[in-house]
Amino acid sequence: MFRPLLTRRSLPRATNHLHLFSTTPHTLQSIPLQITGTGTGTQQHITIADKSYTISTDTYTGLGGQDSQPSPVSYSLASLSSCNQVTGAVVAKDHGIKLGKWHVTVDALLPTAVLVGGQQGNPNWESVKLKARVQTDVPVEDKEGKFQFFVQEVERRCPITTLFKLSGVRYESEWVNERIE
Repeated sequence: MFRPLLTRRSLPRATNHLHLFSTTPHTLQSIPLQITGTGTGTQQHITIADKSYTISTDTYTGLGGQDSQPSPVSYSLASLSSCNQVTGAVVAKDHGIKLGKWHVTVDALLPTAVLVGGQQGNPNWESVKLKARVQTDVPVEDKEGKFQFFVQEVERRCPITTLFKLSGVRYESEWVNERIE
């Protein structure tokens, strides 16, 4: 007999307002998150509701921190990197692409005139460039454009990429298809 993996009773209380497309976890219409931060000075300890793991942040000594943990801006770039990989796994599954190792680098420039100097303006990143090397089973000499379609779908569906692009930052990406080892 078929038994659902998820039921309304097995989901956290925060998800009670959600509707399931089916009984599998990946069909939730929304992913509810609640983040709680506590701290002093520039250091913060962050918990995620209903999760056992935590993260901590600090900032650079030049901004008054102790540089004892990654900064919030570092986490934003880490989110961009890892969200592309997670989204890539979802897209690859949807399109029958086998993935191997990923190597992602994000280079960015954050002006400090607004953040530190208090000037008027936008404290956003000036530029962000994501470079991804992805091992796939798509032939390296892909004449059908399957890898390019994969990249377009990842960038279209990745919430963090979209967040960066819609923020007005000068965003670039460079993707390289590599043969699975």
